[in-house]
Amino acid sequence: MMLSVACRPHETPAQWCARATGDYVAAVAAFQIEWQRLSMVSLSLIAAGYPTLDDGYDGAMDSLEDADNERSEAATELERQTMLALRPARRVKWRHGGKIGFYPE
Repeated sequence: MMLSVACRPHETPAQWCARATGDYVAAVAAFQIEWQRLSMVSLSLIAAGYPTLDDGYDGAMDSLEDADNERSEAATELERQTMLALRPARRVKWRHGGKIGFYPE
């Protein structure tokens, strides 16, 4: 189940990244609980593909995947915003004492 990943209204990229990271940590904890529950069942059942048939495990895995996707998108947006604010000035070519253009970035 792929959810739409977007920043909430009135939320900065830094707030979005912090919220998405918190959601990811919660999803990892839920997944670990499901994995421990299933590992108590039997290693032979897990090796035979049992977790893919368990709704609790599948739900935890889906939540983890969605949280990871949102965290990745938030981190990318935060990095993009940071690079826009801290980007160095464009370099100018000089030829024979006069400007002739900009170097491509």
